[in-house]
Amino acid sequence: MMLAREQRIGAAILFGIALIVWFVAALWPHFSGQPEPPKKHHRTWEERKDSMKRADSLRYAQWAEEREQRYDSFRMVDSLRRAEWKRIRQQQYDSFRIADSLWRDSVGWRFVKHIKKDTVLDLNHCDTTDLQYIRGIGRFTAMQIIRYREQLGGFYSPEQLKDEALSTLRLDTLLTHFTADTSVLQTIPVNTCSLDRLQRHPYLRYKQAKSIYTLRRQRVHLNGVDDLRMLPELSDSLITRLLPYLSFE
Repeated sequence: MMLAREQRIGAAILFGIALIVWFVAALWPHFSGQPEPPKKHHRTWEERKDSMKRADSLRYAQWAEEREQRYDSFRMVDSLRRAEWKRIRQQQYDSFRIADSLWRDSVGWRFVKHIKKDTVLDLNHCDTTDLQYIRGIGRFTAMQIIRYREQLGGFYSPEQLKDEALSTLRLDTLLTHFTADTSVLQTIPVNTCSLDRLQRHPYLRYKQAKSIYTLRRQRVHLNGVDDLRMLPELSDSLITRLLPYLSFE
């Protein structure tokens, strides 16, 4: 059915009006300055899971960093406390040791009947209790003598109480109370011992011990003290003092 000319013109006018209205409605936010409504974006489960993982990893990293900082602070405080406690303990121990030594010496001087004036002790067989029977020797002095005896490997003469290591004890007036059994001396096997064993002896420094060890390595075997006299690091007096402690087997 064919439309009349007026009807076609009216339909065209209505279509044009509708088109203009739709176009104005679509462009209105751009001209009015109003923001466009946000578009809805539906995230997938994988995207949400990844975002949660990233957030969780960031929270864990921050928590771990804070925990490490707290641990470092606690450890520093604990180390300072330990160092302070050790220092105080050492001071208390030193004060008690000095007081005990002074008390024993004072008791020895006060109660003369408990002192064996004519006591003669073997330096290689006595202990700290035996040494304190002699007037002028307290517990601390006795401990120093025994410790030096262990370092030497035994005394071969009471004159060794005047060595530099014991010079602060001032035992010169007490030498008549001692003897030394040389049969129990611990000797150093020069031809088989190590460098560390040589330098542990109080009479030898590292350079002197090194020279003996090097000479032994060069000659394979040392026959006696005459071989040691070739070393410029060893003086005759040192060799004389050291000879009882050396074995050339």
